[in-house]
Amino acid sequence: MKDFIIATLFLFPTFIWAQQFLDCGLLTDVDGNRYETVRLGKQCWMRSNLRATHYADGQAIDPADGQSAHGYYFPNGDSTIVGRYGLLYTWLTAMRDHLTSEEVPSGVQGVCPDGWHLPSNFEWMNLEDYLGYKDEYRCGSDVNNVARAMASPTDWDTDIVGMLQPCCIVEDVSGNNVAHMDVLPAGLCFMGYYGYGTECGFWTASDGSPETSPIHRFYAPNATVEINCTPKEAGASVRCVKDE
Repeated sequence: MKDFIIATLFLFPTFIWAQQFLDCGLLTDVDGNRYETVRLGKQCWMRSNLRATHYADGQAIDPADGQSAHGYYFPNGDSTIVGRYGLLYTWLTAMRDHLTSEEVPSGVQGVCPDGWHLPSNFEWMNLEDYLGYKDEYRCGSDVNNVARAMASPTDWDTDIVGMLQPCCIVEDVSGNNVAHMDVLPAGLCFMGYYGYGTECGFWTASDGSPETSPIHRFYAPNATVEINCTPKEAGASVRCVKDE
């Protein structure tokens, strides 16, 4: 009995660590793609980028042709890496032409699976605030320094040239991803592919202007997650949040 108690106490931290990823369960989209999830604060997030080529009701999403504001692109134009990096959707495709939302939760299912939604700008900000005010996720004393906590320790171009901020994503990749969001540099697409290996951006369900929408952008030399208004016909990544 004593040995059982000792073994249980020894394994308890591992159980707690594993439970963090089981709280939201595994997510399967309409195409059969499976995604691990993580609970951070009051939100459950996908741990990898969406790669569905159909909406939840089975309607097909066509590849983007560069002429319309609908469709998806392969990251860096390479179909062989979709399994790792997901797809880059245009904003109208991610929204499924839904009205914009600043609400928490957004109420916009868009391209997300049933029971999940495209997060609003404020939902992304709430996530970043949650991480920034916890010592275990924040880098240094600045509450905005949370990019490393979400960025994967792999795939980022650590030889990037430029002004590196203290606590930036590539300063010490061994310390990345303590929040287990596994953010990868899938790049973006607008009048061509760019940023693969050095950056990525995530659509929100919010509006910046008739022509643009905010993305939350991770850039290798930066310690913070930027909010950039991006043309709606651009291709960017999607993470979904569970309806709760």
